[in-house]
Amino acid sequence: MTPSRSICAAYFLLLVPPLSAQQSPPPVDSATTTTIRQLLALTGTGKRMVQGIEMMVPAQRASNPRIPTAFWDAFLAHARRDTTQLMELLIPIYASHLTKAELDGLVHFYQTPLGRRVADVLPLITQESMQAGQSWGAGIGRQVAESLAQSGVPFPNP
Repeated sequence: MTPSRSICAAYFLLLVPPLSAQQSPPPVDSATTTTIRQLLALTGTGKRMVQGIEMMVPAQRASNPRIPTAFWDAFLAHARRDTTQLMELLIPIYASHLTKAELDGLVHFYQTPLGRRVADVLPLITQESMQAGQSWGAGIGRQVAESLAQSGVPFPNP
C-alpha cells in the first residue's frame, strides 16, 4: 500500500466506526419505508447532506494536508453522484423516531406551498443559524478568557 493510501485508510478507520460495532436496526415495513423515502425526496435531504459535506471538506483538507487533493475530489464526486446508500441508512433512523401517522403528516405538510417553502429556506436558516452560533460561541469564549485573565489565570492570546 502506498503512503498516501495508507494515510487515507487510516483516516477512515479512525473516523468511521466499524460496521460490526453498529447495531442492526429493526426492519422497517414497506409502507413506512416508502413514506420515508417520499419525505426525504420532498425535503431534498440527499442534496442538503451533500451540501453539508461540501461545506466541511475544505476544513478537512486544511486540517489533513497529507491527504492528497485527488482523494477529496474523488470523495466529493462520489458523494454527489449517489446518495442512495445514505438515504437507505436514514430510513431506520426516521422510523425509530416517528410513527407512520407522523410521517404521513410530514409528507402532507411538505406537499403544501408552505411545506415546499420551508424545505427551500431551511438550509439557509440552518447555515445562518450555525454562523450565529459560531459568533455567539466566540463571544462567550472571549468573555470567559477575559474573566479568567482578570482572575489571574494565565490565558494565551489567540
